[in-house]
Amino acid sequence: STAYLSSQVIEIFMGEDSSLDYYDIEESSALTSRHSMVFASQKAGSHLAGGTVTLLNGTTRNDFSVTLDGAGCYTHLAGMAIGSAKSHTDNLTSVRHLAPRCHSNQIYKYVLDDDATGAFTGRIYVDPAAPFTDAYQTNRNILASAGARMHAKPQLEIYNDDVKCSHGATTGQLDSEALFYMQTRGIPAQEARTMLMQAFMTDVIDGVAIEGLRDRLRHLVEKRFQGTLGACASCRTACRES
Repeated sequence: STAYLSSQVIEIFMGEDSSLDYYDIEESSALTSRHSMVFASQKAGSHLAGGTVTLLNGTTRNDFSVTLDGAGCYTHLAGMAIGSAKSHTDNLTSVRHLAPRCHSNQIYKYVLDDDATGAFTGRIYVDPAAPFTDAYQTNRNILASAGARMHAKPQLEIYNDDVKCSHGATTGQLDSEALFYMQTRGIPAQEARTMLMQAFMTDVIDGVAIEGLRDRLRHLVEKRFQGTLGACASCRTACRES
């Protein structure tokens, strides 16, 4: 019930052949302003999997900056945001390939309803000293209402010819034909919308490396789209039972 600012900085230093799974999940309130910055540095052969999940929020900005500074590194970033009312979610990623034979993959998805807004800025940088780089970035978004807005800015900055890189961003609405088909099979319109939005987030959830967290996210996302996530905030007994 109190307006406040949440600010955090996380630094990750990964040695050779190390492995780390790091995920940040936000379930706050419309009164929360949040800025999170993650800085990760990877040495040769290290493996980083992580990302940000915004389920309930007010105004959020997540910065995720990764430097691949050794040969044979792997990075996978998977993020999602579900926005409603007047919430705003901004994800900014920067993946810098400074060494050869590294692989990075990014997938970020948004579902925005009501008057929610979102923004995604993703940058892949490939240094001249980083041949045989594989780097991919995908941003896909659904606007579930006429008042929702999304701003996407994917970027590639490549200074080496021996690479495989791609990026792309799409923003659209729920598939009207799929909605119609589901309703002809007896599924109510609102339930059909919820099912399609859940399915849209499936590949992001499947990309989470921690099995227990994957299962938990499926449950949280389902509750969020059904409008029941956070409904028991003032009832401790109900929260424990859920």
